Amino acid sequence: MYGISPFILILSPLFFQLIFGRKAIAESISFKLGTISLFSLILQFVLTILACSVASYNFNENLQEETFRCGMGMMGIIFFSFLFTLILIIVIIVQYFIKRSYEK
Repeated sequence: MYGISPFILILSPLFFQLIFGRKAIAESISFKLGTISLFSLILQFVLTILACSVASYNFNENLQEETFRCGMGMMGIIFFSFLFTLILIIVIIVQYFIKRSYEK
């Protein structure tokens, strides 16, 4: 109903953190882990708003002429974005401890 694009938008900061956070730990890129983590968190909030607007647009296109709409699909997208934000924070914490153990 909403398409897969909102879920891809919500998942992309997590994948960004996993890929580039690992590279920052191994020091194969010039960015630090803190910079990558901050960028991931900001990206998560911005892409969540964008995913909600994309889902709302897709839903309005499916309704066409109907005046009533159910908001439970939007609540699902908001819940998934909250869930993936928590997972992103957990990944950041784990990567921080991995980096700290490499430095010892």
